[in-house]
Formats: sequence, C-alpha cells, structure tokens
Amino acid sequence: MNRTDVTELHYITLIETVSSIMQQGILSHTLADQLPHRSVAMPEIQERRRNKQIPGARMLHDYANVYFDAHNPMLSKCRNRNDEICVLRLNPNVLDFPGVIVTDRNAATDLVRFRPYG
Repeated sequence: MNRTDVTELHYITLIETVSSIMQQGILSHTLADQLPHRSVAMPEIQERRRNKQIPGARMLHDYANVYFDAHNPMLSKCRNRNDEICVLRLNPNVLDFPGVIVTDRNAATDLVRFRPYG
C-alpha cells in the first residue's frame, strides 16, 4: 500500500463517546480503562489482546487502534448496534506520529505481523 493511497483512517466507537474523544483524543485501551465509559469492543477479543506484546514495543492495549478500512469484521459484529455506534474518519497524518505501529491484519490474530510505520 502506498501512503498516497491512504486518504483517511477509521475509528469505530459509541456515539456517546464522541464528545469525550473531541476533548481528550482517541485513547488507548489502557488509558480508557481509567475513565468511566462503555465500550464497543468485544470482551472476547479484548481478552486476546490483553497480553499481546508487540515485538520490540509496548503491549497492544497501550496503543489506540484505528483501521485503514472500517468495513471489517469488528464493524460487522456491531451491526445490531447501528443506532449507537459511529465511525470517525481520521486524517492519515496520524501515521506520522512518533511510535506508530501498523499491522498486516487484525492485531488480535495469531499470525499478525507488526512493524513501525515510516
């Protein structure tokens, strides 16, 4: 994938969290757990992510996870919640932030490959 092909990134969340995101930004799972909130995340997937160490980097839950394409299995699993979820479109310049890691598939899978962006 060429960087010029990335026109936006996506974040799937509950509509009720948008005002908090506008104030505090998109938080990692670890930071969000310190605040009272409801999550769109599936507990069984979060359990798989909980102890996942990114090689040469931090724990997966220490990162804010965004997608190249929101039309993914997570969004499909949330279809029954269409009246309470939304997809936020993000400027692809967030890829230029220090410490960004990208994956070749869903980070919760066993065969995922992580690499620093840039």
